[in-house]
Amino acid sequence: MWDSYSEDGAPRSDIGRIVKITILAAMGVVIFVVAGNQSVNLLLNASEFGGVYTKTLYYSATSGLILAAVSLVRVNFISRHSIVWYGISVVTGFLRRGDFEARARPARYSEFKMSPTSFGMWQVTKVVLLAPLFSSLVFGMAIQHMAAGGDIGIGSIGRVFGLPFAEVPADGAFAQENVIPAIPALSILVPPLLGAVSIRLLLYVGVSGAVNIVSQYVLDAGERKPKFLSYISTVEIIVGAAIFWAGFTIFFSSAIDFNTKYLIAGALVLGAAFVGYGFFDKRRARVIIYPTRRHMYARLVTAVAVVAIVGSLVVINASIAEAKKVEYKGPYNSQEIAVNRDMAELDRIKIVNYDVKPPSISPSAIRGIVDENRETLGNIRLWDQETSTQKLKPELGQRNDISFSDTDTLRFGGTMYWTGSTAPMLPDSLARGNEWFNQHLVYTHANPGFKMLEADTGNIVDEGKFFAQKRIYYGESTDNSLFSSYWSAYPVGRETSDEIDQFFYNGTGGIDVAPPVSWMFEPTFMLSYPDTPIHVMRYKDIHDRMDLLYPYFVYDFAITDASTPTFHKTGVIPVSDGKNTYWLMPLIVALDTSHVPWGAPFMLKLVGYSLIDTYNGDVQVIVTGDDPFSEMFYSQYSELGATRKVPEWLSEQIRYPEEMLIWKIAKFNKYHVTDPKTFIEARQFYDIPQDSAKDIAPYYIITKPQGFSEPAFVGFQSLELAGSQTRNLVGYMIVENDQENLGEMTFYSVPLDSPTKLIGPTAAREALEKDREYKNIKTLLQGTPKVGENILYKIGDQEVYFIPVYTSGNSGGVVSQIGTIAAVGASVTGTFYVGLGDTPVDAFENYLAKSAGEEPTSPPTGEPQGSFDVQDRIDAIEKVFADAGLQVVKPTAISAPVEFKEADAKYVSEADFEAAQQAVSEFAAEFAPDGGRVFEWQKDNRVNFGVLVSVDGVVENHYLSIEVS
Repeated sequence: MWDSYSEDGAPRSDIGRIVKITILAAMGVVIFVVAGNQSVNLLLNASEFGGVYTKTLYYSATSGLILAAVSLVRVNFISRHSIVWYGISVVTGFLRRGDFEARARPARYSEFKMSPTSFGMWQVTKVVLLAPLFSSLVFGMAIQHMAAGGDIGIGSIGRVFGLPFAEVPADGAFAQENVIPAIPALSILVPPLLGAVSIRLLLYVGVSGAVNIVSQYVLDAGERKPKFLSYISTVEIIVGAAIFWAGFTIFFSSAIDFNTKYLIAGALVLGAAFVGYGFFDKRRARVIIYPTRRHMYARLVTAVAVVAIVGSLVVINASIAEAKKVEYKGPYNSQEIAVNRDMAELDRIKIVNYDVKPPSISPSAIRGIVDENRETLGNIRLWDQETSTQKLKPELGQRNDISFSDTDTLRFGGTMYWTGSTAPMLPDSLARGNEWFNQHLVYTHANPGFKMLEADTGNIVDEGKFFAQKRIYYGESTDNSLFSSYWSAYPVGRETSDEIDQFFYNGTGGIDVAPPVSWMFEPTFMLSYPDTPIHVMRYKDIHDRMDLLYPYFVYDFAITDASTPTFHKTGVIPVSDGKNTYWLMPLIVALDTSHVPWGAPFMLKLVGYSLIDTYNGDVQVIVTGDDPFSEMFYSQYSELGATRKVPEWLSEQIRYPEEMLIWKIAKFNKYHVTDPKTFIEARQFYDIPQDSAKDIAPYYIITKPQGFSEPAFVGFQSLELAGSQTRNLVGYMIVENDQENLGEMTFYSVPLDSPTKLIGPTAAREALEKDREYKNIKTLLQGTPKVGENILYKIGDQEVYFIPVYTSGNSGGVVSQIGTIAAVGASVTGTFYVGLGDTPVDAFENYLAKSAGEEPTSPPTGEPQGSFDVQDRIDAIEKVFADAGLQVVKPTAISAPVEFKEADAKYVSEADFEAAQQAVSEFAAEFAPDGGRVFEWQKDNRVNFGVLVSVDGVVENHYLSIEVS
């Protein structure tokens, strides 16, 4: 029989101990898995990138430990409470609820107390485990900088506490003295510290108080003795602390005005009153259970009185300010203007009063004006990004493993080029199951490198003249690019190569990973290369690479237009020292300035640039900024190779970032107004012109603005009056890109009352569409003409928009040609003048002729630029093929594994026709004697005719090439 005595007397398992062990074991497993998963990458990063990478770990650890300590460490060693371990104790007690000892233990949170040793160890454990969640790299860098003796204005923070109560003057000198010196500290140190203190109050006042109330109520209710006054006292302390902290943070608000002092005083008084009531009631709760009516009224009256007094003062002052905005709001607007002008460095922008001259030209002066400005007219940017990309795509040939990641404007030797950068991708036709091999071992780089065309003529140029190193192993990525998601690798000591072109990489990029680490990095290598070290190349997307090594900077930007926000990567351009090719990436830091009085939510600073080797992945940092953050960054990274010297070869290729130009112009549009009355009236704010509900982005051109002795490569942005119905320009901003004047901005301001108006891009396009001559030419252009960008140039004393009109090519493909060019006068007094021509010189000359009352001197032909009578000659050649019994077919694209150019011919004039006809006849007789089809395609100034022949299963393209223009 079963022995009941033995059942009662059997040793009970210590369930509480099991629970604790289980929890600790679970925590250990999680930590081990996470650490194991990250340890390999951590090891590889430290080995490959060295101090540059470990410095970020140091900043992360330093800042995380400090901020976690501020947020989490309890200093009350007498009470020694812990929310976490109290919760574990409650759970354990619940599971052991049959044990008399467990039931005898205290269950109230206020009575729970850890041992001194456990309490101390728990504080350290919390900080160490949760430090990564609190890390702030910029904060960590600032701590290290200050420890080394650096200054970021921390001594000026104390002045902030007097701002709401000060008598603010009507000029911005007050902010310049009391706020601007503290901006570095307010944007670097204050935000993470305020966040840490807020978390501390939330945990140890809010959550801790709530846990205390619940634990007390559960036990008191079980004893049928609820102590409501005790619960209320805790709530009063929580509410009072929250109100007091809210009042304190108003000191660091960006919206400080004439009412701020009342809000701060009211919040501090009300918060202190509730905290005082809470401690007073906590003492009374020892003998009193329920609050009295008098008790409740006292708290209610206090809250109502403070809110009523503060609310009345705020409402009265706001009402008075409505009638006396300049007297009340003006001084604070002056401080806002001063602070934001300093943040965006608007005082460095040179403003030139620009007197727009009406088009008043003598016919006899036209030729002289054209001749004087031929250098500028020879550099008109006629090809935009979209059409340039379309024209460059055929240069990739029939490749389904390469795509353009971006197309950028570059300048070499005073000429602008559109440059398409390539990136590898997986072919869509790749067989399922072969992805891994191709992603990591085959399509490792982009072997075409770059493709280029002249931005003024659209002529394809040899990229090898500018980029000796064309293979891209580290580059920009697109959604389908392999750079964005995959690493590449090859076995060390390989004798054959699986890479495209069977190329053997011999650079310094990547790291050799020996077994067993290679197995942990990629388990596939355990079976495929168990004994062979693997050379691994990671972080091939240059934005991801920079984000790993220099995570302080912004690599994604949001551009918001009238429809929806869009995101794009920081703009980079390829540059070359004549031997190696690099990506030039701007280093832009975004600092949180939401706690700067009268400041904006954030502030951008251009710290410098990085040069990223496209072949080896090496990164060279160049610091060009002179602001406190740039100085701090340079002081920390100079020992790791950061330099302030710009290489001489780069000085003629460097470019001011478009992102910085857009941000500074956005600030200038509002804060160019320095008079507080005008600022309040908001009648002189500027805006960026729009096209199809989108802001027109800045463009980079070679032009000769007023005051320049020679044409220069500048960034250009036109501006209009915000909300104006006329959409005329109030001027335009330029930024210089030569190294000696890099980033210098000039605004050419057109007086609002100027009798001569500077029309905007929308009006210029409307003027073109309404022009009678253009309407006639448009009917002669092939396909559906596409109007290109309308770019404003200053040619001598004339402000002129140059607008290219594109047409599809003769072969019917998507590649565009220029059908005609329009020169639209931008400075008008009521009459619009439009000149058309086959070249910018012709269009400008015809514009001058029209404005002088003359007929155009060289009317446009309506033929694509450089293609006069070309189609007639091509038609004649096609007829020769047709007479030979061949059908001419014009495919969108043609590709064959093997191609043979069998003959060359020339047909650029009627005298050449007989020789071209004979070449066609001989070609047809040899390669298509039985008729059939001949394929036609065009490239540059040639038309090609090919016949596809299958030889031993291999398709061969035998073709004849004829020069036609």
